[in-house]
Amino acid sequence: MNKPTNVLLDPALRATAKRRASDRGLSVSAYIRELIRADDATASNAGGDISSLIGIIGTGTEPSDIARHKHEMVRQAFRDGLDRIKLTRTDAG
Repeated sequence: MNKPTNVLLDPALRATAKRRASDRGLSVSAYIRELIRADDATASNAGGDISSLIGIIGTGTEPSDIARHKHEMVRQAFRDGLDRIKLTRTDAG
């Protein structure tokens, strides 16, 4: 059984809650329940699995390709960006 809870909101926050609830087709109460559930789920997953990230920055003492070649990669990105700018200016003129 649900139990009523009073929440005091200033007028601006209440207006925001009403608008956001309406956008979702919910009552303000349902919207607040949704927010609490989402926050609880986020808190529960805070200590999530990071196994997919292991090795992404290298293998301990060995640097990753990005660490080894970052200067070349940044230089190439700038070149590519400048080439796009030149093409855009050429196309426009």
